[in-house]
Amino acid sequence: MSEGATEHGKPSGLKLRVISGVLLAPAVLAIILIGGPLFLAFIFVAAFIALFEFMRLADRGSHRYFHFAIGMIYIVLCFSSYALVRLGYDQGAWLAVCVMLAVWASDIGAYFFGKTIGGPKMAPKLSPNKTWAGLGGAMFFCGLALVILQFAGFALESYINTDLGLTAGNAPCVFLTGLVLGLVGQAGDLCKSFYKRRVGVKDSGNLIPGHGGLLDRIDALMLVSPALLIILLLWR
Repeated sequence: MSEGATEHGKPSGLKLRVISGVLLAPAVLAIILIGGPLFLAFIFVAAFIALFEFMRLADRGSHRYFHFAIGMIYIVLCFSSYALVRLGYDQGAWLAVCVMLAVWASDIGAYFFGKTIGGPKMAPKLSPNKTWAGLGGAMFFCGLALVILQFAGFALESYINTDLGLTAGNAPCVFLTGLVLGLVGQAGDLCKSFYKRRVGVKDSGNLIPGHGGLLDRIDALMLVSPALLIILLLWR
């Protein structure tokens, strides 16, 4: 039996995640780069789906109206922050792409460090698989990804504004920003885990094969978006 298949011949969870990512990532990145009405429509639809998934989570537990209100505020804040990052800056296309790629890198770092190093659990009641080593990996990979993207931007600056807006491209500052965003992203992941644990479900939905719902895929990016917006405002 191949490594990427189950005993029934169906793709494994990991293989489904990879296939879904390979198919969806280029389309999402293209929409971000194009911007304009297409990007706004994409954000609106994604926010609506996220709100619907959260509504289903809130509806399963007690005080559902309170939790739904919290979720609505959270989702509107996070999605509007990402839209402002993309549309509110001359280099918004590059910023929006970079933060998404950095969050993806942090997910990889968390998985790799968590699996290879292991160690004490970070929040076993919320997310039993998360370790402090995984948190370190998420932060390091996020910072490293931003620095790599900063230098990659030098080769693309004749095609797109690639100024990250972080102290004129100072590499240590960019790396530090990545560390902070990696930490914030893991906090966002734990927020979603709290609500899934609260109602006893594994995924927020089944929209994306191998990933679950939309909230399962963008949980880290959501909280990172307002954090990045605050950092950019502070650096002005």
